[in-house]
Amino acid sequence: MSHLHNDRNYGCRIKTELVYKGYSMVVLENEHFRLSILPGKGTDIIELLHKKTDTDFNWFTYLGLRKKEAAFTSFQMQYEGGWQEILPNLSGEHLHNGVKLEAYGEVSLSEWSYSIVKDDPEEIAVKFENNLRSMPLRIEKLISMRNDQAGFDIQETLYNTSTAIIMLDWGHHITFGSPFLQPGTRIELPDSRDAYRVPEPKSPGGFEVFPCDIGSYRLINPQGIGAEIKWDAGVWPYLWFWRDYGESTAAPYYGKHFNVGLEVFSSPPASLLQDNVIKGTAICLPPMGEKHASINFSVIN
Repeated sequence: MSHLHNDRNYGCRIKTELVYKGYSMVVLENEHFRLSILPGKGTDIIELLHKKTDTDFNWFTYLGLRKKEAAFTSFQMQYEGGWQEILPNLSGEHLHNGVKLEAYGEVSLSEWSYSIVKDDPEEIAVKFENNLRSMPLRIEKLISMRNDQAGFDIQETLYNTSTAIIMLDWGHHITFGSPFLQPGTRIELPDSRDAYRVPEPKSPGGFEVFPCDIGSYRLINPQGIGAEIKWDAGVWPYLWFWRDYGESTAAPYYGKHFNVGLEVFSSPPASLLQDNVIKGTAICLPPMGEKHASINFSVIN
């Protein structure tokens, strides 16, 4: 793991060797935006801060980020909100080809290595890597930021490191919450669907899945502050749209939350990875094959 780079307090800069609540943390920032990532916890993104308006688009659960404890190791017990990489399965804990798959995939629960690829005042880039245990896969994620950019870019490559055919699901579990998310926030969904308006607290929530030919959506709150996500719809052709406005007092959130999830995945929800294999939505990686994808986050203001 390489951390050597030039200390700098202007332009684009990177902060490494940080520890937050027991997890290693990397910060990428410029004069417009700050991005905080936890390679010690699945490369979770826990800060999406637009500096000019002091707006953090990130959402936290009512418990927030907790230190890892032996009694609470599952995705849900460690879930703090924010943004997670999900691989190689989207469903609950189960066996696939005789191998135990953790709920929502192991990469969101494990530590990634990282190295600094570019460190200039005009542009920075950090590469994060994870070699999976449950499948012969390696994922490389390059996160970059330019000095004129209020946002960031992610370029990813997924490698099959074996001579076997590997079936998998993959995607990004992205959530937004208050104070950015407010009643009246407009959500512009892909494929020319009518804009959705976020209701008042204690309204009923919901869950829908949209097949997406166009990989983009936007959220804009009543103050005109917003975010746009663009992604490779050819790799992640399904948008999962879930929302919790505190109407339900059932577990796991007990009426405490006001948030939406707008998550991009390779498949619709399924109980087992094998279900998506049978339906033909799972990604098929040939022996020693690879898959490339990208995603961009931009502030609207």
